[in-house]
Amino acid sequence: MPWSYPSHQYEIGLLHEVVRAGFAANRYVHYAGNYADCATEAEFRVGAEVVRVVAEPGQPPALWTEGPDAVLARVPGGDWEPTRTVEGRPELPPHREPEPLVDVVLTVEDGLWCSERPVLGRPVFACAGVPVVMSGESRAEALSDPATAETRHDLGRLPDGRWTTEHALGFRYLRIQGQVEEVVVRAYERPTPRRGSFACSDPTLTRIWQVSADTLHACRHGLMIDGVKRDRMPWVGDQALNTLANAYAFGDRDIVTSSLVALGRPKDGYVNGIADYSLWWLIGTGFLARHFDAASYLAAEADHIDAFTARLAALAGPDGFFRPVPSGDDFQLLVFIDWGVNADPTRDVTALQVLWFWALTTAADVLESVGHGGAGRWRALAESVRESLLGFAWDGEAGLWREYADGTSGPSPYPNFLAVLAGLSGADDVAVAGLLGATPRAGTPFMTGFLLRALIGIGRPDLAVARIRTLWGGMLDAGATTFWEEFAGDGSDYEMYGRAFGKSLCHAWASGPAALLPEAVLGVRSLADGWARFEVSPQLGDLEWAEASIPAPQGDIVVSVRDGELRVEVPAGTGLVEADGDLQGPCVVRPPGRAEL
Repeated sequence: MPWSYPSHQYEIGLLHEVVRAGFAANRYVHYAGNYADCATEAEFRVGAEVVRVVAEPGQPPALWTEGPDAVLARVPGGDWEPTRTVEGRPELPPHREPEPLVDVVLTVEDGLWCSERPVLGRPVFACAGVPVVMSGESRAEALSDPATAETRHDLGRLPDGRWTTEHALGFRYLRIQGQVEEVVVRAYERPTPRRGSFACSDPTLTRIWQVSADTLHACRHGLMIDGVKRDRMPWVGDQALNTLANAYAFGDRDIVTSSLVALGRPKDGYVNGIADYSLWWLIGTGFLARHFDAASYLAAEADHIDAFTARLAALAGPDGFFRPVPSGDDFQLLVFIDWGVNADPTRDVTALQVLWFWALTTAADVLESVGHGGAGRWRALAESVRESLLGFAWDGEAGLWREYADGTSGPSPYPNFLAVLAGLSGADDVAVAGLLGATPRAGTPFMTGFLLRALIGIGRPDLAVARIRTLWGGMLDAGATTFWEEFAGDGSDYEMYGRAFGKSLCHAWASGPAALLPEAVLGVRSLADGWARFEVSPQLGDLEWAEASIPAPQGDIVVSVRDGELRVEVPAGTGLVEADGDLQGPCVVRPPGRAEL
């Protein structure tokens, strides 16, 4: 049955539900509380009738109708706007349970109940007496002391007498003290099909792509969440990275736009309470535009994107540099960049200013694409930032970007690989290429994903592929069935934040190879919004063959290289960029001699 929501209220309601459930289920959760409030009430126009709905505290106003949908709604102080209609059960608004429930039957393995990969849901089982439950993403965690568990395991009974947990658990292994014959998990699973694929002659790389897609799939729950166990929350820096992975694995536009809408309206301060995450919100909007059918979303959100950028620009100095100030709702670090990066907040961090330049050019591009007048202002400000970066952050003698825009500090990998992605550096910057080539990784899988994308951008996809084999392959060697918040091999595979099992073993920011492998091996890249134009430039290296399917909005782009021959299926509405002009789909292209083996 249809539920109708005022504009943006479904997405904001999802965010409130995700945050509430995450704090209720987990002992160690931190999340800035400055995300948007739900509207307290709304009016809905249903045919000739106007219906007023007063929302419960912390819930968005929504209207369920048996007949015609409510096509217009307005919140206090707002105008009449089209509603968002979402199917759901009459007794439960769909923002409360955004994904369908499926039954996952667990198997017994060495005394523990287990699933093939981590799930998010409630286990259901019959047991005589009062059971004790302990869950974990690893066997060691499930066997550890429940008193120190990351997740709460409060139990209750269903009307039929079976036991279940009060909160949804994110786990792979389950320990139950008591006699149990069967365990079924009522798991949440987004039904979007996996349209994308990648395979090659190296089974490790093929497996890495599959597990990357599995990781991303497990973390899609109405909004893109961090991980299924801890921090079951949406973070926009993570989403910027996994929007790319999504574009190559699922083509699921709705979860990207829902997350952008929900996160992009903080009451004050910055998205997620982190200054650079507000910049990632803009950059991620650009990733959406380039890889999805986003024209209608951008047109509807253009004024908001412009105003969002203006609020950030109010913190820019005469030199154009972005200098964030504490807002009172900041999350631990005002400037985050990455775990392990300890930037001095009293100095102009070059990586932050590079992200600011990238965010400004993105805002200009997306606004220009829909004919919004704000584009010119942000392009001009971006040029001012470029000049200041060249004047204070570029070490001309070394040919590298300094860690701080102070004219004296030494280089750091982060500003150098971000500068490649932002269009400030390229393959001709020999010292930048050399530094990136000598940098094995950048802290977490989150920033390492962008480092590897920069390596592809400067013409070294071979190095990107080699590091994917080593770093993500290392997680496979350690038994991963989904990828982790940090790489394997740094002390305990499960310890993080000073806690024995603090590390998330199913973390969306580690899904980068879902996009990186098709880009690096087959050179499949979108060159215009919505894949309207794309390129294919295979560099197989030591691989004998490779193939991929890319879920473009117009239809699947299928690329394969076998026996040295390239084959590309170009769907209607797209164009394969060739030296002598674009080849418009629908067509199948077999250019001779194009595959570099």
